[in-house]
Amino acid sequence: MKASKLLKIIRENLKGYDIEYLRNKATDDRYKDPLTKKLAKYNSSVYDDIYETVISDDFEINDDVIKNIRSDIGYYFDTYAGGDAENREFTKNISLYLALIAKRPLHPFSEDKKDDVYYFNGDYYCKGKIRYIHDKRSLCRYCVCRNVGFAGMF
Repeated sequence: MKASKLLKIIRENLKGYDIEYLRNKATDDRYKDPLTKKLAKYNSSVYDDIYETVISDDFEINDDVIKNIRSDIGYYFDTYAGGDAENREFTKNISLYLALIAKRPLHPFSEDKKDDVYYFNGDYYCKGKIRYIHDKRSLCRYCVCRNVGFAGMF
């Protein structure tokens, strides 16, 4: 499938999603966990990027990869997260966008090497990937982040 077609499908699938809820979650004092707020901010910015993206040099994406990502996200939710169907579909679609079109990490990142996911010298790095890449149906397989070697974790 062409990337432009996948982007169109993602946009269609996200129609009607209450993005304002997610935007508000990033600043709402009822949510005390800083990771929850960081994730809400990142995902709402990804949502905006999806609608702002213009693909000028279209490229092919393997249909099996798209199917596998969708299936593996379903497995993740069934195994670890539960949650409602709307949140699951939102996550599937932004993950497809990040991994296959934007080629950015599935998690929020910074330019601070102290963070778990960071950007440095043109590449993304993840301190957790080395631990989680071998988990059954790990989403790390699709993430653009490079492993941080053992020494780089300290």
